[in-house]
Amino acid sequence: MLKKLYLVGGLLVALPGLVLANTQPLHSFIDHLKSYSAEFVQEREEDAFFRVERAKGTFDLDRPGKMRWDYHSPEEQHIIVDGSHLWVYDLELDQVSVRPIADIQGDIPLAWLLFDEPVEKAYRIIPAGNRNNMTWYNLQPRSATYFQSIEIGLRDGVMQEVWMYQSADNITKVKFKNIRLNEGVSPRAFQFTPPQGADVVGRM
Repeated sequence: MLKKLYLVGGLLVALPGLVLANTQPLHSFIDHLKSYSAEFVQEREEDAFFRVERAKGTFDLDRPGKMRWDYHSPEEQHIIVDGSHLWVYDLELDQVSVRPIADIQGDIPLAWLLFDEPVEKAYRIIPAGNRNNMTWYNLQPRSATYFQSIEIGLRDGVMQEVWMYQSADNITKVKFKNIRLNEGVSPRAFQFTPPQGADVVGRM
């Protein structure tokens, strides 16, 4: 999910035991997740014109290390993590970008969910309260990345929304529906070969 995205910073003062209790639902969701498939609607505010840019598509994840993020409208684009590389195929430009995951793992907004390493290794977790019938958590990167933070909304222990903050007024909001949890995803979904004639940029 490399579209422009993120959360504003927060401040938490609490005993370690209280923090552990407050973050347990997020940890439980991550620990028990094997695969996740859903449709999504993505919205991003365009500050200059006070308009909302909206996109729709599908999302598939197979842990660890495989993800597919397909935009179906308004323009078709495919983002695929095959376990070792990240591929971005823009059909309008007929261009494929490819990068080794090792080079860009920290810049993948869903890296905290995609890989097996403890989420606290790369993020500080801050409980962000309840709203819209969801329990929210703020993930703040421990090292510099292009986004400031990420918010995750859980309902009944399942991820329903992800908000990604590049700044306080540059926020990409993703809402999932028709969620299928731990039903498995075909390995073919994460296989990608650049179409013949497409311009390929990057490195393997």
